[in-house]
Formats: sequence, structure tokens, C-alpha cells
Amino acid sequence: MDYSKFTSKVSEKRTENLIRTMAAIFFENPGIIPLAGGLPNTGTFPFKEIKVTFKDGTQHQFVGSELGTALQYTSSKGYDPLIKIWREYQQRWHSPPRDDWDVVTTTGGQDAASKLFDLFIDEGDAIMVQIPTYTGTLGAIHAFSPEFYGITQDTDGVIPEKIEEICEARKKAGLPQPKLLFINPTGSNPTGTVLTEERRVKIYALAQKYDFLIIEDDPYYFVSFLEKRSTSLLSLDTDGRVIRLDSFSKILSSGMRVGVLTAHKDIVRKIVTHIDSSTLHAPTLSQVLIHKLLVLWGPEKFENHLNDVRDFYRAKRDVMTALVEKHLTGLAEWFPAHGGMFIWVKITVIDDVYDLVLNEFVANGVLVVPGHAFFYDPSKPDQHIRLSYSYAVPDEIDKALGIIAKLIREKAAKKVTNGN
Repeated sequence: MDYSKFTSKVSEKRTENLIRTMAAIFFENPGIIPLAGGLPNTGTFPFKEIKVTFKDGTQHQFVGSELGTALQYTSSKGYDPLIKIWREYQQRWHSPPRDDWDVVTTTGGQDAASKLFDLFIDEGDAIMVQIPTYTGTLGAIHAFSPEFYGITQDTDGVIPEKIEEICEARKKAGLPQPKLLFINPTGSNPTGTVLTEERRVKIYALAQKYDFLIIEDDPYYFVSFLEKRSTSLLSLDTDGRVIRLDSFSKILSSGMRVGVLTAHKDIVRKIVTHIDSSTLHAPTLSQVLIHKLLVLWGPEKFENHLNDVRDFYRAKRDVMTALVEKHLTGLAEWFPAHGGMFIWVKITVIDDVYDLVLNEFVANGVLVVPGHAFFYDPSKPDQHIRLSYSYAVPDEIDKALGIIAKLIREKAAKKVTNGN
């Protein structure tokens, strides 16, 4: 594909960081004499060893040159051994139909998304984003002032017909088609929906028909509660128009701040150029630790861990669902959570929840997110709240939902009394 028609004016101005280019040569060729980069001497680092013990009892001690590597700068593209093994896993899980793709590690999935928006969006460009969507995504997009189209969801995820309506309307008006679709297909944040197989195929076909790119942001891919893992959009990508974002935050550790972007090599090169002059690279220690875990565990143990993560959150989902039914029946409607960490609840007896959530809920010791955070224009009235079941224990959830229900009833009663 010719990606030049999609890239932004700002991204076209980015130039190579020659020092980082030379640093990459050093990291890929350990025998070369390094007189180029300002690499801190590892002998000055105040760390003698780092020992880790994994949950299965496996241990590893980072010492000597291995520890030095973990504490040193690395390539902007990422720690090469991790890059190689993650390519193998992407092939194992998704079998991309093209062979011109590559991966780059980023400082979490949000970093990858932000750099992609910088790469593709000029002010006034038309883009499509599933709505509701993660507030961090919306915050990153706002700065580019695009022509924003929100694609609504139902219980099966993003509705393909809404995409087609937008594209056809712009075609009839003689306007350029949207540049991209940003989609969170599995365990969507905040709705918990999982896009059906049929819709995935339809959406990719629409991308081909109307020539737009797809950013497949999929941090909850392994936290799907369906019988089998979904077919990724990357798996359908015969054109090179899908950019896939993965994250270790939900499956290993959120504090490690490591994500992976998978896309055509030309897009990966552009992202690496941006990293060269911004974050330099994702945390080396985190990347080395993740790589060591993948090597020591191997595919079978890693898959067992992923299944354990899924089962853990599915049990938490079941508890939250039962308690929502107990406390909010008659007061609210909600999406069934087929994946992820959230239940999306619409409070039907109140017209706008913002003040209730930010003032009364907080004052009574309960913290939830008002639906306003997940829409492009948060100033509009909204009836939704996002409930997370990932962290709190059942007794805490039960107590919190009891407080929420009580406050909703009191608010609704005031509304009736005031005649509103």
C-alpha cells in the first residue's frame, strides 16, 4: 500500500536521529567497539543483581552482562530477543496473511496509539472511532482536531452499517473518505463487548471498499470470556491496512509499561523514527524480564497463564453481574460483559449522572467513572457509569453497589418531588 496518502504533515517532517540509528547498530552487533553513543558505563550502576521468582516457582537471577543489558539503553525498535519471540507468538496466534509486517515495542499501548494519531491525523481529517471508547484515546485524539465520527455499539460490538453510512454520505458529498477506524474489538472499554466474527469480516471488507486503515487496539484479547479466541483483524489483513496494538499490562504487569505495535514494515519504520526523538525506547528492564519469562515458561506455560488470567476475570465478572442484578434491577440497564474488566450501566431513572458520581458517590466512599468520560463531547448529559470488577473483592462490590442504589433512589425521588 501507499501509506503517504494517510500520513500527516507533521509526521512527514520527522527526521532520522543518527545517534539512535548508530546505537541500533551497536545493540545488534555486540562485538563492535562503541565510540559513538553516550552509553552510561554499567560499572557505575548501583545494582549487583536482580532476582525474580515467578508464580510457578521458576527463578532467575540477573547478574553480570545480562543485568548490564537490562539496565542499559536499547534499540528504539525494542529489545531484539523480545522482538523475535513476539513475532513468533504473533504468527502463532494470528498468522498474518502477508510477510511484510514487523513489530516494535512501545511504552505501553497508549503510547503506541498516541504515536499513531500523530502519524496519521492532520487537523480536519475525518476519522472514525468506536463510541463509547477509552477516555485516554479520546484525550489523545482531541489534540489533533479531526472531523470526528463516533461509531456506536450494541451488545455485539461496533455496528458495521454505521461505518458504511458515514462512508457513503461522504462519497455522495464528494468528500475524502475517513483515514482510519480506531476499534477496541475484544472486551471493549467501557462496554465489555466482543465484536462478532461476522462483523470483523464485514468491517475489514468496508476498509477495503472505502480505503481506510484500521487501528486494532486489543489489550483485552486474552480476557475474552467466549468459548474460543476471536479472529483478529490482523489475521484478515491481506492489504496491510491493519495496525494491531497489544499490551502486557492486562496479562503480566501494568507497571512494566510495555506494549507491542504490529504493522506493515513501512509503518513500523515511521513509528521507530518517532520513538528515536521522543521516548527513545520502551523500558529495557521490563522488556528483558518479559523475554526471560517467555523463554523460561515456553508456549505451553504461557498459554496456561493466559487461561488463568481469563478465568480469574471471568469469575470476577460473574460476581459483579450478580450483584448488579441484585442492587440495580429496576434502576438501570447494562451490557453483558463478554470480556475485559468492565460493566457498562445505564441509569434509567436519572437524566444525567455526572454530579451524582463526582459528588455524592465519592462523598460516600464509592468511585466509579461517569459515562461522560467515554464520549468525544463530555459536556453532554449522559446516564451511564462504568463499573470495574478487576480489583475490588466481592464484599466491597456488594457494599458499593448498595450505596450506589441508595443514592440513585434518593436522586430519582428528588427529581419526582421537584417535578423534573
